[in-house]
Amino acid sequence: MAVIGIGRVGLPLALSFADCGVRVLGVDRNPEHVDKVNGGILPFLEHGAEPLLKETLDLGTFEATTDSHSAVARADVVVLTVGTPLNTDLRADTSQLVSALTEIGGALKPGTLVITRSTISPGTTERVVVPKLEELSGLTAGEDLFVAFCPERIAEGKAVEELRELPEIIGGIDDQSADLAEAVFRLLGEKKIIHRTDPLSAELAKLFTNVYRYVNFALANEYALIAEHYRRDAREIIRIARDGYSRAPIPLPGPAGGPCLSKDGYFLIEELTFPDFVLTAWKLNDSVPAHLVQRLRLGMESQGMSMESTKIAVLGKAFKADIDDDRLSPSLRVIEMLERLGANVVVHDPYLCDVQLDEALRDAHGVVLATNHSMYYKLDLSRLAELAHPECVIVDAWGVFDVDEATRLGLDLNTFGRG
Repeated sequence: MAVIGIGRVGLPLALSFADCGVRVLGVDRNPEHVDKVNGGILPFLEHGAEPLLKETLDLGTFEATTDSHSAVARADVVVLTVGTPLNTDLRADTSQLVSALTEIGGALKPGTLVITRSTISPGTTERVVVPKLEELSGLTAGEDLFVAFCPERIAEGKAVEELRELPEIIGGIDDQSADLAEAVFRLLGEKKIIHRTDPLSAELAKLFTNVYRYVNFALANEYALIAEHYRRDAREIIRIARDGYSRAPIPLPGPAGGPCLSKDGYFLIEELTFPDFVLTAWKLNDSVPAHLVQRLRLGMESQGMSMESTKIAVLGKAFKADIDDDRLSPSLRVIEMLERLGANVVVHDPYLCDVQLDEALRDAHGVVLATNHSMYYKLDLSRLAELAHPECVIVDAWGVFDVDEATRLGLDLNTFGRG
């Protein structure tokens, strides 16, 4: 097997197959990345992946390389896990995918199965992947070349665990392609649930899943804004609404972002010609960082303080809790806006920054808890009160800090979703 692109999606996948005894070649263009991986060093945080990396390297079932042509020529199965970001027109940028197809096309041999794992816009498998592979390989899809779209569905940080457990969606271009792809993923678990469908339906299923979550996060964030207006606590109201009531699976409010959720809505709707509420959800979620900064600014002004040249501590840089990935993180928007207002921003993140927590908090006139890392739940508010400026204003985007404890300590705590 050759896995093209051994980043946060591809490397855990490659290691999981290698752990099942499959001989896997992981391909990446970055020689430094390849050297690090071959040296047994995991380039990012992924629970359970580092032991797998060292074990599979020792066993010889996994190896990283920059030579895509050689890797594909030796492989019976090729899996594409390259990036598919948005371009400047907010449409799917397939340049990395097309580049990967161009690199591997001439090395494909008859009987090879090519699986696209990257998130793509509807129709990409049949409009882009299949024609490009046929053109470059001289093979005929469905006869001597087999193709399927099988979307990744893992959560960062839990990939190793979830690859064994989560159902797989197999979008084969024909029955034989689907049979082969199903056999491949069954290697990860004999009891794995497999759903077979056509490529377009598989592409839509992936996008529907992420967009559904993103729209629900937007709704929870709108509840938070409404609760603030009525001077009530959105988290407590949501807890009451969903407790014992299965028809109200409402998520708790908080900044929503990252490299998947915020872009997949654009992939889904790029061919639509009528208004949609996915864009409205994106605008609502995208406004949360500005709202947090506004609450901090107003709180500081009420204390007679200005942000200009004032130390503000931002706790958390990653786009979600307990990972080391800050791509499209709402925290970055918070930091950018604070700096634009002239603040002296100091960022703490246990996975991304070298700054110590005490150093970030010391004499801070404002604190924004932007990412709900586990360690922040353990933060002693009395320690924060001791380190920060006596009139420090705190904005908690996630409801991590205890309101009663903050009140007892005389802290000015402003919780998103609580008026």
